[in-house]
Amino acid sequence: MNPAQRNPVFWLMWMIPGAAVLAGLSMVAVAMQDADRALPEAYHWEGERLDADFERVRNAARLGVSATLTLREGTCVVDVVNAPDTASLRLLLTNGNDSKLDRAVELVRGDANYRADCAPLPRGRWRVALQDAGNSWLLRGNAGEAFARFELRARDPAGAQP
Repeated sequence: MNPAQRNPVFWLMWMIPGAAVLAGLSMVAVAMQDADRALPEAYHWEGERLDADFERVRNAARLGVSATLTLREGTCVVDVVNAPDTASLRLLLTNGNDSKLDRAVELVRGDANYRADCAPLPRGRWRVALQDAGNSWLLRGNAGEAFARFELRARDPAGAQP
């Protein structure tokens, strides 16, 4: 009998690197077949929009803007502190599970707060964004399952607290 056939360590010594080579070649084949799509030519515009968005969040932090959103009896009411006067605010409610439930609500200034009609929200994870009509500041936050009152505070996107 050949010594190579009698010694299993010999085969193990060649099988492990051989399996690694085969796995590497398989990964190359998968990567070439399902490669990421090329970035669109206008991709830099998305970065510019993100920069503008972060600047609006930073501006809210500099101003010390905060807001309290209250949902009651089919009405959204927002009390805002330290925000420049504006005739309206835009409230975006984004559902974390179903994009069909997303809402954009235009809040109109009343005597002491901003308000608009809005149907009750179903249970789920909600992302809340509030911005002024002139797009000069923006507040964001994540709300839990079922909320009737939610506090939004300005935070610098770089992590510094106002």
